[in-house]
Amino acid sequence: MCRLGICVEGMTERIFVRDVLGPHLAGFGIWAHTLDLRGSVSLDRLAVVLPEAVANFDFLSTLFDYYGFKRRGHHTVDTLEAAMLGLVSEPSRPRLLPYVQRYEFEALLFAVPEETVAAVRASSAELLAMQAAVKACGEPEAINDSPQTSPSHRLQQIFSGRFNKPTHGPAIVAAAGLPAIRAECPRFDAWVTRLESLGSQV
Repeated sequence: MCRLGICVEGMTERIFVRDVLGPHLAGFGIWAHTLDLRGSVSLDRLAVVLPEAVANFDFLSTLFDYYGFKRRGHHTVDTLEAAMLGLVSEPSRPRLLPYVQRYEFEALLFAVPEETVAAVRASSAELLAMQAAVKACGEPEAINDSPQTSPSHRLQQIFSGRFNKPTHGPAIVAAAGLPAIRAECPRFDAWVTRLESLGSQV
């Protein structure tokens, strides 16, 4: 059994790994365990966390929102991941698989608007609002990261504050199923595919 650590930023991601991603990966011979930072994420903080964490597992990955990454400067999602690799020693780098969600975990919910609306017990007008957001941005993972238009802020606006991230987020992904999310979110799909391959590398 491959031992995979996934460093997450908070409760929503921890529940998602525990209830959805972990059971899925178990089918590939992978035991997934979360390390919850419970607070802000920055390269400075990760410089302390990642070197120690990567030593405790066969592989270590991350699940952080780009929107919430502190002091990211001019980094893109991809350059943040590259910068994280530089925080651990060279021999440890093949075992570190950094992943930053573009732009927030809630982007995944825009991939399955019908399930999201059903979970929040919303109306057809709110479904249309979710679909319009995806159409305007081109795809769920392109819904951007301004304070007014990030995925989480859009959901709060669409559902008039009835959306609760830890309660609704992982439950909606579980109800919709990973295949439905992955079909609409290619970057997320590539990460999960990479994790699935780890079971054959130990």
